[in-house]
Amino acid sequence: MIEILTNVLPIGFGYVMKIFSMNQKAKQDAQKMQLEALAGRREETNQIRQQMNNESPMAALNRRIIILTILGLIIFTQVAPVFMDINTVIPVVEKSEGFLGFGGGETTTYLPVEGLVKYEEIFNWAALIIEVYFGSQLAK
Repeated sequence: MIEILTNVLPIGFGYVMKIFSMNQKAKQDAQKMQLEALAGRREETNQIRQQMNNESPMAALNRRIIILTILGLIIFTQVAPVFMDINTVIPVVEKSEGFLGFGGGETTTYLPVEGLVKYEEIFNWAALIIEVYFGSQLAK
């Protein structure tokens, strides 16, 4: 029995120590990969900063002109009905249930309003232009 213990215990101890060693090696490799990833991210950030420093002054002016134009369009569409006596209408959709819930339809009528009106299409187009432009700038 003692012979079995003296032969099996070193094998079991070697097995446990090898598992422990492999675990430590895996942790060391994971830490090394994390450090490499952080170094890569730092290098990427430095490249972005360098690219921003190389940007022409006309690109910043271009962005400002686009933003001011879009804001001007939004403001104009808000104040034009008041100052230029433009008739403004809003769509009103009326839904009918029909007979027992079947055969219903929609009718759209346009009601004239006075004052400021939010034009949803202008805001959607403005958002689209801004998203496309700045998205292309971010891709650089």
